[in-house]
Amino acid sequence: MATLLGVSATTLMTDSIKAWVAISLVVATVAFIFFQVYRITKRQMEMQHPTGFLALSAFMRYESTDGKNITYELFRHVQIKTPCQSYFEHKFMWTGSNQPRCESDLQEIGSVDSIKGEHTKSIKLKFKRAKVYNDVEVVHLRMTMDDSDQKSGTFIQQIVNAPLSVICFRVDLLHADARYFGSKATLTRTDSSKGHRASREVVGYYNFDASGKSYNCSVAEPEPGYTYRLSWDRPPA
Repeated sequence: MATLLGVSATTLMTDSIKAWVAISLVVATVAFIFFQVYRITKRQMEMQHPTGFLALSAFMRYESTDGKNITYELFRHVQIKTPCQSYFEHKFMWTGSNQPRCESDLQEIGSVDSIKGEHTKSIKLKFKRAKVYNDVEVVHLRMTMDDSDQKSGTFIQQIVNAPLSVICFRVDLLHADARYFGSKATLTRTDSSKGHRASREVVGYYNFDASGKSYNCSVAEPEPGYTYRLSWDRPPA
């Protein structure tokens, strides 16, 4: 930059105005180059990982002791794929009439927002400290829901947008009696890109464990681009 401006080393030492102009231009040029590198790198990351995360595994637990009060707990093992990230955004769909109460043992609960044009909401789970590229984090969310009117759908699901090691579903229906023994839960998947128009493909059936009063289902390396759902019949009152 000094050469282009015709400013020699001796001139820089004798002419303070030219020196400051030259130094300012050098600093501005370096800052511009760093900004462009950051912008291009960030754009490439967003193209490869639109959510800003690489999901590694997911564990979901649905529990009810009376069929009216529900606790839903989620653990997700993720890897940060942005230069810096201070929160994790989780999207969920609750079909009951009463809004859930949200908690977390690992993150700070942020705002719950409705997503325009969709029947889902999003909640921000704020990290205790900002995470940088390739950091690994365990995300935790607990929802307590009042389903006294039993309006909610009996299912839990997970959208898989990128390769994932495993999804684990666990459903504890501790109020179920002998009349419910022998029931089965159904694991299905739908093409996420088709939304509500997608047909539901049955992946498998899972027997109700009478001793533990639960359903357990694990999906190893689920195929990306699908929404996996475990659904079951409501136990008789």
